[in-house]
Amino acid sequence: MYTNALIKLLETLSDKELAKFSKFLNSPYYNNRKALINFFNVLRKFHPGFEQKNFTKENIFKKLYRNKKYNDSTVRNLASDLLKCLLFFLKAERMKREDIESSFFLSHELFEKNAYDLFKKEMSKTELLLEKKNTFDGDYFYNRYKINTDLFYLNLLTQKVLKKNYVVSESKKMTDGIIFILIFFIIESIKHNDNLLKYTRSYNINRYKEFITDFIKIFNFEEMIKFVNKNSSLKIHIIEIYYSLLKAFINFEDEKYYFEYKNNLKEYSGSLGINDNNFLFSRLLDYCVLKINSSQKTSFDIQMEIFELNKIYIEKEYYKTGTSSYIPFDLYRNVLLNCITVNKLGYMETFIKKYSKFLHPSQIFSIESYSLALFHFQKSDFEKALQCINKIKFDQFVYKLDMKNLQLKIHYEIGEFDATLYFIDSYRHFLKNNKLISESRRIFHNNFLSSVQKLSLYKSGSRSVNLEYLYDTVNASDNIFDKNWILMKISDLISNKGKQTAQKNLIRS
Repeated sequence: MYTNALIKLLETLSDKELAKFSKFLNSPYYNNRKALINFFNVLRKFHPGFEQKNFTKENIFKKLYRNKKYNDSTVRNLASDLLKCLLFFLKAERMKREDIESSFFLSHELFEKNAYDLFKKEMSKTELLLEKKNTFDGDYFYNRYKINTDLFYLNLLTQKVLKKNYVVSESKKMTDGIIFILIFFIIESIKHNDNLLKYTRSYNINRYKEFITDFIKIFNFEEMIKFVNKNSSLKIHIIEIYYSLLKAFINFEDEKYYFEYKNNLKEYSGSLGINDNNFLFSRLLDYCVLKINSSQKTSFDIQMEIFELNKIYIEKEYYKTGTSSYIPFDLYRNVLLNCITVNKLGYMETFIKKYSKFLHPSQIFSIESYSLALFHFQKSDFEKALQCINKIKFDQFVYKLDMKNLQLKIHYEIGEFDATLYFIDSYRHFLKNNKLISESRRIFHNNFLSSVQKLSLYKSGSRSVNLEYLYDTVNASDNIFDKNWILMKISDLISNKGKQTAQKNLIRS
């Protein structure tokens, strides 16, 4: 099968985008080479998978040049040139969608050509577009800064100063520009510091916390926010929200900063853009997960807090960004697992039925089948859970380990212990041979397999397994998948063993 950067990019295009690209290629303004059009038309027949056995460079060359001797450099050159055209097409498509950015490109061209009246009209249109969006995010303030600055320097170049009022109004453009760029700086620097804090916490690198603390000392954000509020007529809540975010994570042990951040965000989320709501609400969830992972006690039920946050995040569509309107599977999966943790199976069922259609279309069937399997498993309807999971095409499923873990638990619950032991052996080979699984995750899941294997052997009649010792070993481990389920299964066996012993003693007496 033939593949390269061009093919991988073509795979991502929809049929509609392919049709547009075909028009683009056939326009002599963008392309005057018939060979590229023919090459594209051949490739297009193999879209979207490009997986057919006859999809080879040799067959493509033959379709283009019939009986000519195969020349590899010809195919490589065609692919390179077509990729350049495709990249230019994608840039042009992006420009059409990004109305504000494209407006700046046009206005700068007009300025260079001394078309000052047209330049002013374009700037006015850009300003209207910005206000129409009605979202005060970092991009908004950066674009306002550019508008004010461009208009100030245009007037400085073309207008004569005749009245004091004119100087005042022009000075206002500059002071507003300074405020706008300052707001942009506050938002973006806090975002970057927050991301740095999150990233270094994930890998346990503490030295960068000092960098963040020093940064905050150098740039006194509280004074900056006071300065902005004093010198601007706008009610700019976004900078206060971002600052409260940073304080929540720097003062991680003090919960009052978390609630300050949460309350600020809930109150003013209506004035935020789609990307800011996505980022800021996801950081509320990150805070709670970090509390759990660091084993810190909280004054509130952390899992119920996550449940309520998930509901807000999903129902208000904060999962959407400027580039995607689909629910990310990581988020979807976390909602399912949290519903199980807090025993909200009714909501879990409603969530699956209502929101699985908002996943990426290519994932809907498999993920919905997995979700229903998980739901039926929690309801102890193991046969129905197995039916759902058998519908999934393993190679197309995102979380293969999740699927295998659930399959294993289902086999155990329905008493198929020979199948369970066989499945464990197959699963171990999968973990060993899959190079994409980290060593820590491999150990995490292998510990789970070892425990289920011992349970299955015990259930099959082996009494070489010491249940009490197994319980203590699992209970002491923090490196095992689905620890609570395993402990529950061991407890059931210990309880049954105790009942059987008591019955035997009663019969003897």
